[in-house]
Amino acid sequence: MADLISIVVPVYNGENSLDELYSAVKNTAAINKLEFELILIDDRSRDQSYQKILKLHSQDSRVKGIRLAQNYGQQNAIFCGFNYTVGDYIITMDDDLQHRPQDIALLYQQIKKGYDVVYAIPEERAHNFYRRLGSKLTNCLFNLITPKDEEIRVSSFRIITREVLKKVIASDKSFIYLSAIILKEEPEIANIYTRQEQRKYGQSNYNFLKLLKLFLKLYVYYGKFPFLKYLRRQKRQYIIEESTFI
Repeated sequence: MADLISIVVPVYNGENSLDELYSAVKNTAAINKLEFELILIDDRSRDQSYQKILKLHSQDSRVKGIRLAQNYGQQNAIFCGFNYTVGDYIITMDDDLQHRPQDIALLYQQIKKGYDVVYAIPEERAHNFYRRLGSKLTNCLFNLITPKDEEIRVSSFRIITREVLKKVIASDKSFIYLSAIILKEEPEIANIYTRQEQRKYGQSNYNFLKLLKLFLKLYVYYGKFPFLKYLRRQKRQYIIEESTFI
């Protein structure tokens, strides 16, 4: 029996890209004979993203949707979606079409070689300077707070095994950062290198201050010093308002 791949996508103001994303995923799966489910988590968008998700679900039952009760952030939204996957392998990617759906097949082929996690790394990043700087700083922080090999790079476009997923969803942290959780488990990791597309719709939700805040929270919640636990807030990881699963 063929493996089932669960593709988990956090959505924020992505109504314009969802039709194209779905079509590209469906075509890639057909060409490469892959079985898939596409789980779209609306992180409380201000546009009609969830209505678009419901329309896609009505057209294809392989598309599933979740709408969160408030904006929890990309990482927590993905974490929510993880809890509803049934696939043998789980892929995460963004909703803005910078991650190419055709590279799903490359991720799957690589992880079938025996890895636990495979990250797709862009050969040239299509982000602006401060976003690239943020990625480099985050990578340096991972080298400090996790047992990551310095040669391994991380991104939000990745594939993991179900065994790794089970360890991730066991996390009780209110602030989720998936790669920090994954790297602490010391899995077998590989990188593949792909082309990153220019953003086709909308604008990035990140700015320098948001990236700095993210960097500090990552250190507070995943750093090794015992005193950091006093700075961590305890709250719900996510609350679902509605979904196609219920």
